[in-house]
Amino acid sequence: MSKTLETTEEKIVAKALEMFNEKGVEYVGMRELAAALGMRVSNITYYFPKKDDLVYRLSLDLNQANSKIVLDDSELTVASFLEKFQMVFRNHIQYRCLLLSFVHLMEQNPRMAERYKKTQNDRNSALRANIQTLISRGYVQPIGSQEAAFLVSAIALVARFWLSEARVSLQHLDSSAQIRHYVAMIGRLLAPYLTPTGLKQWEGMRVILEPDAS
Repeated sequence: MSKTLETTEEKIVAKALEMFNEKGVEYVGMRELAAALGMRVSNITYYFPKKDDLVYRLSLDLNQANSKIVLDDSELTVASFLEKFQMVFRNHIQYRCLLLSFVHLMEQNPRMAERYKKTQNDRNSALRANIQTLISRGYVQPIGSQEAAFLVSAIALVARFWLSEARVSLQHLDSSAQIRHYVAMIGRLLAPYLTPTGLKQWEGMRVILEPDAS
C-alpha cells in the first residue's frame, strides 16, 4: 500500500473515531463522515465497504493497544497489576464509543461479536496467569480454583462495563478520577486475598487511587 493510500485510510479511521466518540456509533452514518472529511462516500467505501467494517477496524485497534499491556509478567506486583488496568482504561477512554455501544455492536456486528469471544478468553487467561504470578510471588494467598474463577469473573466484569457505569453514575468526575475509582474497585476485590506483603502494596496504591478516603 502506498504512503498516500495509507494516510487516507488512517485519516478516515481517525475522523470516524472522533465522530463516533462525540455522537455515538449508532448516530454517525457514512455520508456524514464523508462530509466531515470532505470526501465522497466512495472514497471511504474503497477502504471500508460498510460501516461495520470501519467499526470492526476500530475494535482491532483497541484490541491491539490493550494486548501490549495485558501480558503475563513474571515481575508482577500488586501495584503494577493495578497500573495495567489504569493503562487499559485510558485506552477505553480513547475508544469509548465501542464500550458505550457495546450491546448494540455485539448484536449488529457478527464479526466483531465473534472476535470478542476470543478476546475475552485471551484476557481471562492472562488475568488468571497474572493472579497465579501474584500468588507465586507471595502477594496473594493460595486460593482454590473456584475462588480464583470468581475473582477473575468479578474483575473482568468491572473492566468490561466500568465506562458505561461511570457515564451514568460519575458524570461529575473527570475521566482520570473515574479511572482511579474503578481501578480502586478492582483493588478492593483483590484485597481480601492479599498477604501482608500484598496488603502493604495495596495500601500504597490506595493512597493514590482514593486520595479522599479516610
